Amino acid sequence: MTDASAESSHPFAATYRERERQASAAAESIASRSRLVSNLRGLAFGAFAIGLLVAIFGSSGRVPAIISAVGALAFAALLVVHQRILDREDEARRRARVNRDAWLRVSGRFRELPQTGAEVKPPAHPYADDLDVLGPGSLFQRLCTAHTPYGRRALAQWLTTPQAGPVIAERQRAVQELAPLLEERQRLEALALFAVDALGSDGKKRAKIAPDPEPFVNWAKSPPVLSQRPVVVWGSRILPPVTLATLVAWTALGTPAYWFTIPLLLQFALLHRAREATLRAFEAVATSEGALARYGAMLEVLEKLDAKSGFVARLKADVSKGGAPPSEAMRALGRRVGWFELRHNGLVHPFANALLLWDVHCTLSLEAWQVRSGQACQLWLLSLGELEALCSLAALAHDEPEYAFPTVSPETRFEAEALGHPLLPSDSRVTNDVTLARGGVALLVTGSNMSGKSTLLRAIGLAAAMAQAGGPVCAKALVCSRFAIRTSIRVSDSLEAGVSHFYAEVGKLKAVMDATSGELPVLFLLDEILHGTNSRERQIGARWVLAELLGRGATGAISTHDMELCRLPDELMTLVTLVHFRESVRDGKMTFDYRARPGPVTSGNALRLMQLVGLDVPLDEPISRDRNELARDPEA
Repeated sequence: MTDASAESSHPFAATYRERERQASAAAESIASRSRLVSNLRGLAFGAFAIGLLVAIFGSSGRVPAIISAVGALAFAALLVVHQRILDREDEARRRARVNRDAWLRVSGRFRELPQTGAEVKPPAHPYADDLDVLGPGSLFQRLCTAHTPYGRRALAQWLTTPQAGPVIAERQRAVQELAPLLEERQRLEALALFAVDALGSDGKKRAKIAPDPEPFVNWAKSPPVLSQRPVVVWGSRILPPVTLATLVAWTALGTPAYWFTIPLLLQFALLHRAREATLRAFEAVATSEGALARYGAMLEVLEKLDAKSGFVARLKADVSKGGAPPSEAMRALGRRVGWFELRHNGLVHPFANALLLWDVHCTLSLEAWQVRSGQACQLWLLSLGELEALCSLAALAHDEPEYAFPTVSPETRFEAEALGHPLLPSDSRVTNDVTLARGGVALLVTGSNMSGKSTLLRAIGLAAAMAQAGGPVCAKALVCSRFAIRTSIRVSDSLEAGVSHFYAEVGKLKAVMDATSGELPVLFLLDEILHGTNSRERQIGARWVLAELLGRGATGAISTHDMELCRLPDELMTLVTLVHFRESVRDGKMTFDYRARPGPVTSGNALRLMQLVGLDVPLDEPISRDRNELARDPEA
């Protein structure tokens, strides 16, 4: 699909393209200002250096000294101004990337996005692989505007775990409230990109790994160490002034050297005693300074969010716990971590640490923050993750206004009007009505190869998963209950584990059957059931599986191209609705309309497909050699 066709195919594609262009233009304008300030900073440093040299080595030192001092002050001021300009430029570029990503989502190119959800996929999940919920080309990749690990985990958990009815209703209201707040949602996403910082503002992978906040969270929740040691606390307060005073006295007044060396040696001993605690604190926070500051800005978005739904109100209440507003607390933490960053300066840090006990003071300051806010920090980040997950669903609701918010029914049912597959382009997507009006009933979907059977099953499963996550579904209307979704669609054998395709499928069917003893009714989706064995055993086994599932109150759909499975016993026929897909062949080409029609399919397309690719197989004679020839040559 070309950019032009993508922009014309979706109503919001042009909007996101324009917003991307505006943000990129703003970034270029800021970059021009940044280059000017950078040049002025260089001039200021030059004035400082030249003035200093002339003042030291020249005959007249007053004027050059003044010039040098002014240059130093100007350099320091321009340093601060330049950093602010760089931050604004980076924010503008990330805004451009946020809108570029939104354009990719609405234009059907979401598979180019880096967030696939593969890293948060639960192992051996009952439907995530079969329905393409997580991983490359998945529902997660289409939805996700979350970038922090907390946001990605929250969204993955929502898509893979059934929730209680009231929770689903709360999320729906929150998603509907957040959907029109495009500016707030995109600001949160841009700040999240700042926080993780594994991708540049141009969307390209950087060499460094995104900072992991977990070590910091674990440290924040732990009890303080140094502040509980009075010797360290009082030693850090008393020894540095004494050491500096004796150093001045030794160098200026010629006092005995041991006056200085004794307190200095005591400081070395104190540093050694505090080394483990200071190193642990430094490792927990120092590599995350930028990320922590951005998390603070994200928390400020949540604090100021103009949303009244119960779910968002709870998130705002959660981050209000712990005294000061979390955004202020995180900014205060950022300042303290910034002091600790002196450890990266190999020239200055050893002297500052030896004379001032720098690491000890930084750690004590961090522990004071730890006592005030550390216990609440994990809850703040988890709340941000839930907000990111909500915004991912809200972005879909905003971009696809024709999607419906499902009605959650207390009774077992799945009734969809104009149900479609959300990962297919809207201009080529075909929708179908699906009615499973109660528990213990099923669809038997028949049709030829590539006609749309598997797509219909996945559309049903994805709609149920999205409904239970609290988001909108790709349908005109949907009424469904809470389900334990179980599938057997994508079956893989394993040579290494010694598992055949058929054995793997039987294992999946056993898991589907076992789920019927759980609390939730089962929604089963079985594609080409038992196709790894001979026709007779497949028919016997498939009919038994279907009868057993329906007898246990499960609801779902089974697809097959084996027309013999349509000949079900009378007692099963009353519980099963037959639908089929068909194909057409025109001018030597096979086409599909992907419409589900009542009743069983009457023909297949395997032989015609073989002919279309150049295999000269007859349509009405399965044996290629004459029977008489076979009789004369039994070895054949």
